[in-house]
Amino acid sequence: MLIGLCLIAALAQLYLAPYESLPITSTCASIDVPEGANPGTTVEFRGTATNGSINALAVDINDVLSIVEMAREQLDVAISYSGYATISTHNIAAIDWSDADDCALLSETILYIQNSIIDANFSVASLATTRDNIVMTVNVFGETDATINIDFGNGLLSVPVCEVNASLSVLTYNYTYEKPGTYEVIVSSYNYVSNITKSQIIDVYEIIDDVDIFGNSTILVPPGFGTWRILAGENEAALENIVCVWNMGTNYADTTYIVAMLNSSMPHEIEFTYAQADVGRQTISVNCSNPVSSQNLTMDVNLVWDNVTLGELNCTSSILWNHSLTCQLTIIRFGTGACFEWDMGDGKKVVYYQDGYCAADIYATSPTYVQVISQFR
Repeated sequence: MLIGLCLIAALAQLYLAPYESLPITSTCASIDVPEGANPGTTVEFRGTATNGSINALAVDINDVLSIVEMAREQLDVAISYSGYATISTHNIAAIDWSDADDCALLSETILYIQNSIIDANFSVASLATTRDNIVMTVNVFGETDATINIDFGNGLLSVPVCEVNASLSVLTYNYTYEKPGTYEVIVSSYNYVSNITKSQIIDVYEIIDDVDIFGNSTILVPPGFGTWRILAGENEAALENIVCVWNMGTNYADTTYIVAMLNSSMPHEIEFTYAQADVGRQTISVNCSNPVSSQNLTMDVNLVWDNVTLGELNCTSSILWNHSLTCQLTIIRFGTGACFEWDMGDGKKVVYYQDGYCAADIYATSPTYVQVISQFR
C-alpha cells in the first residue's frame, strides 16, 4: 500500500507528508480504477480533484512497481500502464491528492486481467406450459471466466445463476413458469472486460385437459333450437385465448370460435338450430386447443320431429259381439315421435301403441299401418 509521497517538480516543490491513516472517502478527490482489462492492453488509472492548484496520483501497479504522476494547475491526472501481459488478478492501491485542505483519497480495488467473451448464446423452446420444467442451455465462447445471469421476464429479481470458466463453458438451467403469458427471457454473459446479452420470447400456456361439454341431449324439431356450453373442470386452471372448433353433426361444416377466457365460472356457450332434415341422432363434437395442447369432446343429441300426418281410420262397421273388430289407420307421415292411443269405446282400458318407443326412426313416406284388434267378450 502507498503510505506517503514526495514529489519534486521543475516549477515548484510539492511535499506530501506521510499519512498516519489515509481517507477512504472525500468530497474533493476521486479515483477511477477500471475493473478489468484484456492482456497486453493499456490500462489507465485516473485521479481527479475539484479544489487546489496541484494534483498528484500514485498507483501501486503490482507487487513490485509503483508509478507517480503530478500536474500543476491541472486537477486531472492519468497514469497509463501496458505491462499486464497475462491473465491475472492485481490488488491496486492508489492515492489522489491536491494541495487543497483535506483533499486526499485512498482507493484499494482489484484489477482483473481477462480475455473478452467472444460470443454467448442460449437455446430454449419458444413454447412451454405452466407445468413444464424448461431446460435452457447456455453456451459461452472465448475461453475465459464469465458469470451467467438469466432474467425469465416474469418480474422476479434476476440474479447471477452460475459462473463458468475457460474449461467449463456450458450451463444447463431448469425453470418452471407459474402463470401463462408471454415472457422475454434475457441471458447475459459477462466478466470484467465484456458483456454479451441475448434475448428470446417464450409463450407459456395452460394445458387443456379438464374441460366438459354440457347442453341439450334431446331437441324437438321444429323449432330445433338448442344451447351447448364448454366449462373448465375443477382441475383446470383458467384458459386464455383458446380456439374451439365445433361440428354440429353430419350435415354441417366446422365452426371456429376464439375464446378469450374459459374457467369454472365463465363458460364458452353456443346456440344452434337444427332443421327437419337432421332428425335422428346427431353427434356434436368440439375440439378446444392452444399451441401446446388440445382436448376433444363429443355428445349425442336426439332430434325428434313430431309432425305426424294421419290418413283415414276404417273399422269394421258391423260384427257379432264375440268376434274380433279390426280398425286400420293409414299413416301418411309418421315422423319420429309418434305415439298412438286407442279407445275402442267400450269402457275398457285404453290401448297404447308406440312401436317400442315414441321416437321411432321411420322414413317420412313410409306406408306404415298401425293395426289394433280388440276382442269384445
